[in-house]
Amino acid sequence: MNYYVLTLFPDMIQQATGASILRRADQNGLITVEAVDIRSFSANKHMRVDDYPYGGGAGMVLEAESVYRALCAVEEKVGRTMRVIYLTPQGKVLNQIMVEEFAREESLVLLCGHYEGIDERVLEEVVTDYVSIGDYVLTGGELGAMVMIDAISRFSPGVLNNEASFQFESFQDNLLEYPHYTRPKIWHDRQVPSVLLSGNHKKIEKWRHQKSLERTKNRRPDLFRRSYQIFCIWYGDERIGVVAELLIKKLSRYGKVLNFNRRKLRREGGMFDQQDLVIFVFPGQPTEHSLLDELPQRLAGRNTPFILLTVGKRKYQKDEEEKLKLEKRGFSKLAVFEILSDLSKEKVEIERISLEIRKKILTIQLDM
Repeated sequence: MNYYVLTLFPDMIQQATGASILRRADQNGLITVEAVDIRSFSANKHMRVDDYPYGGGAGMVLEAESVYRALCAVEEKVGRTMRVIYLTPQGKVLNQIMVEEFAREESLVLLCGHYEGIDERVLEEVVTDYVSIGDYVLTGGELGAMVMIDAISRFSPGVLNNEASFQFESFQDNLLEYPHYTRPKIWHDRQVPSVLLSGNHKKIEKWRHQKSLERTKNRRPDLFRRSYQIFCIWYGDERIGVVAELLIKKLSRYGKVLNFNRRKLRREGGMFDQQDLVIFVFPGQPTEHSLLDELPQRLAGRNTPFILLTVGKRKYQKDEEEKLKLEKRGFSKLAVFEILSDLSKEKVEIERISLEIRKKILTIQLDM
């Protein structure tokens, strides 16, 4: 990932990227961070980049031309246009899904405002995204830019030594992370929970999930309402199973994959609740019948959101008919996706779809 930070204070950016993980990532060529001094592109012989606002008011406003020249210089150097993110309290508040979406880009321009802001005309012409790091006001956008660089860089391959560090952290399941402990076993009369010393990884994982649920419910009830137990139900050949496994790994630490080729599972079916999310992963059918004809009658939900993902071109595409069938069983359609690519591109498609699914989960909460 390559970052170009348009700022009046390049030293702030350089100092922040010169330590810890970001420094190692820069030295290893995994990321690049270039601080572009807006003052160097002043159209004024005195290198002034701000002026009084029309209509009066306190403070100064950054001139449009200096910002525009700085961006043009960067794009000329790179050889193409890029997403330009303006750090402002008026932007959409940054969240993990936005971070992952930005991480899919090859390069980003981060525009840092100062004083009372930037001439609106240049913002209208060049900015693609307005982002805030919280509902408060800072003296400039540099700190916000560094927050974004830190969060986004964690998704660049090789930046973190342990891939699981970014895949299974807070917010991956819309759950806060479970408590952590290290030696000694007893500190200030407080003991490490015995389950963590048991060596039973299945029990440890179950304990961690429960603690994540409790912590999120108590500390972030807004997040808890967006947390879903995800189930991937698949049917078909082994390739469909591979897709289901890859998808659940991208979506959830605590998700479950159910192979409905197994007679026992098909016989038992299952009952799902409102805070479950069921993803049906099926092959594009070679015959002209509904995909849902393959599901057992005992499979039902209680206003449970579902997503249909087919691997291969669908021959049967009566979405309304399928939706009505599942609604009668207590399911509510969220989205339909298809993977049409060959296996070599499947992982890329799954990454894209997993991000879209998490966006869809947010819309459930907006509608409730």
